[in-house]
Amino acid sequence: MRFESQADFNNIIQSILDFLPMGVYVLDGKRRIQWMNERVLHRLRKESLLQSKEKYCHVEILGREQPCKDCPALKTLKNGLMEHREIESEYKGEMRHYLVTTAPFKQKHGKNGPYIIETIQDVTYQKRAEEELRRINDLNTVIIHNAPVAIFTIGPNGEFTSVNPALAAISGLGIEAEEKLLGFNWIENPYTVRCGLADYIKKGLKGEAFELQDFPFITYRGKSQDNYLHFRGIPLRGADGKVEKLLCFIEDTTEKVKARMQILQDAKMSVIGRLMTGVAHELNNPLATIAGNSEFASELLQGMNAKNIKEEEMKDLREYLDTIQGQAFRCKNIINDMIDITRKTGFEVQIIDLSTCLTDLLGLLNLKKLKIRLVEEYEADLPFVKGDLNAVKQCFTNILENARDALEKKKEKALRIRAYSRDNVVRVAVEDNGAGIHEEVRDKIFEPFFSTKDTGRGVGLGLTLCYEFLNKMGGNIEVESKLGKGSTFTVTLPVYAGRK
Repeated sequence: MRFESQADFNNIIQSILDFLPMGVYVLDGKRRIQWMNERVLHRLRKESLLQSKEKYCHVEILGREQPCKDCPALKTLKNGLMEHREIESEYKGEMRHYLVTTAPFKQKHGKNGPYIIETIQDVTYQKRAEEELRRINDLNTVIIHNAPVAIFTIGPNGEFTSVNPALAAISGLGIEAEEKLLGFNWIENPYTVRCGLADYIKKGLKGEAFELQDFPFITYRGKSQDNYLHFRGIPLRGADGKVEKLLCFIEDTTEKVKARMQILQDAKMSVIGRLMTGVAHELNNPLATIAGNSEFASELLQGMNAKNIKEEEMKDLREYLDTIQGQAFRCKNIINDMIDITRKTGFEVQIIDLSTCLTDLLGLLNLKKLKIRLVEEYEADLPFVKGDLNAVKQCFTNILENARDALEKKKEKALRIRAYSRDNVVRVAVEDNGAGIHEEVRDKIFEPFFSTKDTGRGVGLGLTLCYEFLNKMGGNIEVESKLGKGSTFTVTLPVYAGRK
């Protein structure tokens, strides 16, 4: 670019300096103002500044009687280098912040030389914004650190980039949570993939927010212990609109879910109780008639002149009649027990000898006729348990009958019963080599009215009653099963603390 004259050049430089968003000054060797641009920070002082003979920067610009501490102009005059300094000064009753930069003026010294160039920029609002951001950041840090829910971020590749202490509690890693999780890739974790959470995280990293209510979660150790989470994922985008991180919130809702399930179970059991009472009353009378008639038939048979009937046939007939009578009375007793149970406000806690109880129940199944090989393994001196005898009998009856039904289509039928004590409880494992239970329905077998049997073979209340009864007696029931291989139901009951 060529200029017509030095004056044109000077005018252009003057325009540029006036356009700058800061005050620009030329100071002499005594720090007196020799020149300034039009953008003077304190315009109210401009007229006095122009009329003043001794125009020192600290007096006219910053309103101070003495030079600033660590004055950058003094330093530049001494060392000939550029200096920076942030200075606070009160103006109209409020504290303001200025960024002061001084540099040597590269020209021959005049009579008042050497000269320096000084720029003063008001950064008060910038400082206030920085301070506000700092306070917000400190507040957010305190909130995140003390939040009762887990808060963390996941990077674009699926790795943890930040975690808070609450995540340590949920993950079970304790104080090592941050050390072990930071940098750990969650979407490649096989347990996260297995429960389906990895798919949601991938969607979140692509920009799709999600919220999962009561999500069944598998822990990092691969254990599914009825853990439920409320999981939220919010994509965090950069200035270019691309997702930089995924902000995640996790709340452990396991206890809430279990409480709701218990309320639902109690409601179902209330309905079942009323249903059981009605069914029991309806069936009690015809069963009583069957039992009475079987008694009459047995007495009549004994008084008959059996000339034309073979002794072997008579023996079979008596056995059949005895079976009818025994099973009829058994049904009647079971129904009476059901009526008693539904009438009770609680369970009658008493001492129970499980060995004797199991032997009596097995005798009713007539396993020899069904060609089922029975193996009994009872721990020597098995301790007594405490609970309601009728409820315990009902539980084991349901389990044994289910095992018998599962063996119906097997050629080699086997039933193994083990009873042993551990940690103040007695465990009874009923193992069969029957049809087994499909993995997809295994978690539903304790729900009311759910049954894996063919239509007409049961209404699906047996295991529900087992679960409910054992739970109320401080016990438990668990199942392990493989389709086509068989099932094992394990009942746990608290040991009686007294002596036999």
